[in-house]
This record gives sequence, structure tokens and C-alpha cells, in this order.
Amino acid sequence: MPLILKQEFKTWIMRSLVFLVASCPCSIVISVPLAFFSCIGKVSKKGMIIKGSKHIENLSKAKYVAFDKTGTITTGKMQIDKLNLNGNMQETKVLQYMYAIEKNSNHPISTAIKQKVESEGLKLKIIVDEYEEIAGYGVKGKIEGKEVLFGNEKLLEKNNIKEQTNKNANYLIVNGNVEAVITFKEEIRETSFEITQKLNKVGITETIMLTGDNEESANKIASKVGINKVFAGLLPKQKLDKVRKLKEEGKVIFIGDGINDSPVLAESDFGIAMGDASEIAESSADALLISNNIGNLPNIIKIAKKSMRIIKFNIAFSLIVKAIVLTLGVIRNSANMASNSSRHRG
Repeated sequence: MPLILKQEFKTWIMRSLVFLVASCPCSIVISVPLAFFSCIGKVSKKGMIIKGSKHIENLSKAKYVAFDKTGTITTGKMQIDKLNLNGNMQETKVLQYMYAIEKNSNHPISTAIKQKVESEGLKLKIIVDEYEEIAGYGVKGKIEGKEVLFGNEKLLEKNNIKEQTNKNANYLIVNGNVEAVITFKEEIRETSFEITQKLNKVGITETIMLTGDNEESANKIASKVGINKVFAGLLPKQKLDKVRKLKEEGKVIFIGDGINDSPVLAESDFGIAMGDASEIAESSADALLISNNIGNLPNIIKIAKKSMRIIKFNIAFSLIVKAIVLTLGVIRNSANMASNSSRHRG
């Protein structure tokens, strides 16, 4: 350039140095990561660990929040409500069969049965062969040479067993006969109440429940906590389809805890696993709510939104300052060049 315009090298070296210093991205490189790390630190104080800064933007832009029911909206702790015998088996034997086939599962229903049997000293060493967990239906296996099924009404339909069903019940089926019908009751987390109003205040358009449980039970829980929309009786794939459909309309946060929730946690824009979630759910999620306090979610979203505003401001401010400095550098150098030229002519 000095050779083409016949100007001094000193002028262009000074101009180059001004551009080099002003265009250095240090302000952006330092301020943006610090804002992200600050957000992660503040969110952790609310009981959530976010797995990396790349997820914060999705959290801040969320339009929908979808919840699993059992273990998320509710505590996941269940108690046996009623046990009705349909066949010739005694209550003790029924409970022992249920205990044997459910003892390897971490589902809240399994926990309730195990607590009942162990507290009453009914535990026996019963071997279950060919054990299989059927996602969304229940479990099956062989006990004492008998084919045993234990699960919901969909399990009856799947195995073509005709029985007057109760959507809230689970069934023990031995060799094709319904031997017992059992119902459970669960408690709602205190922090779940009024969650919808709190989320609406931070820009969440709609709260949704996605659950494999029956519609009656799901609607009852949803009405108590104020959730807008309920999709009940869903299999894991149907949950996945619902989240994909929601994603077409906006960013989706999903909160769950079970093995069946892991595909949905991975598919959602921001997946949150509860603190006592299964290992697969934890690995699939973008964040862990180690406090199990979903009441903190509105504050966490507010922190993410504020952090993104700060980050955008830092970037804009940095670019504006650089543009001003570069412009002034050009103007100043041009003025110096004009001054030097006039001196030479004089």
C-alpha cells in the first residue's frame, strides 16, 4: 500500500498496529465464557448441574416444559391402596409372587410392593426364570413353573386376557388367569404446586404432562398442580413423538427420571433428569436436578435468560467499541497524512 499510494511506511505501520490491537477478540473471548460459567455456577446453587455451557441458550429460549409424572411431579413413592383377590391364591402368596417378579425393578410400584412384603416379614426366596421387563406394560417371568405376568391394563390387552379393567390398577396374572388386582396411591411433591403460574411468568407458553399412567390418574395429578395439557397412557415411543411434534413449534424442556424417559431426554432441546433418576436417564440428560426441587425451575430459566442477555450485550458492546476505535484510527491517520502533505508543499 505505501508503494502504490506513495506514502510513508511509518504511517501504514501505525495504522496496521491500531487495527491489530482494536480487532483483537480478547474482550469477547474473555467475557462470553465468563458469563456462561457464572450462569452454570449460579444455577448449581439452585440445585441443578448443567452439563456444559452449550445447553444454556436452549434453556433460555424454551417455550414448552413437559413433565413425566411418577418420580417427577410426584415423589415417586407409592403405597399399596387396595388389594383384591380374584382367584384361589391367598393374599400372602399373591404378595410373594408380586415381590419375586418385581424385586429387580426400581419402579415406584415395585418399591411399594417390596416395602410391604419386607415390613410384614413375608419375604421368601422364590426364583424367577425368563424374567423380562416390557416397557410401558409391566413384567413377566416364570415362577414355580407357572407363567406370571404383572402390569397394567395394556398388558391384559397385549396378552388377549379378557377382564373388567380398572385404569388405576395393576394385575397379577398366573397361567392366563387374573389372580389379583392391586391399586396404589402416590404423593405429589410440595414444590410441584403452582408450577405452571411460576413458569408462565418466565416466558413458558405451556406446561405438559407426558406419562405412561392412565388418563384418570394423570388428570387428577395435573389438576392439582395446574398443568395445562395431559397426554396419558403413552409408550416410550409415543412420548418421543409428542416431544418431536412440540419441537416444531418451539424449544422444549423435558423433565423425567426413568429408563423409559431416556430417549425423550436426549431428543428434547433441554433434558433434565431428577437427582434420583436412573443411570441411563442421567447420561441422556443435559442437566441433573440434584435437589429434586422442580419449584426452582422458573428461577433457573430466569438466570439463563439473564445470562444470555448479558452475553449478547457484551458481544454487541465489544463490536461497537472496536468499530469506533477502528474508525477513529483511520480518521486520525488520514488527518496526520493530510497535515504532513501540506507541510511538504509549504
